[in-house]
Amino acid sequence: MRSRYSAFATREVAYLWRTLHPDHEDRALPEAQVVAAIRQSCDTHRYPGLAILDRQPPDASGIARILFHARVFSRGKDVSFVELSRFAHDGKGWRYLDGAGRSAAEVGPCSGLTIAAFEARP
Repeated sequence: MRSRYSAFATREVAYLWRTLHPDHEDRALPEAQVVAAIRQSCDTHRYPGLAILDRQPPDASGIARILFHARVFSRGKDVSFVELSRFAHDGKGWRYLDGAGRSAAEVGPCSGLTIAAFEARP
């Protein structure tokens, strides 16, 4: 997760494409379209910090989960969020499958937030 966040911050769009799991929904779209959308997002956002809040090792199906708080600003507006991401190893490395996110403002204080507590919130 840290490497993907860093890639957004440094605009490494090719890396972001490569680290999408083959089953990620964006892989059904043309690569050029996805890369252009990622590039646009990178160009209009600042990424000043990431905090890993909780993690779970791979389950029986090989899915690992990571809960993180991403500080993100778009044109000066705070659009930070908390996301519970799923990653799977494809034989070459860990790849981003998907995630469920909420705005950081909605979640409130993140200190000590666990996956179980995040999932229990409405």
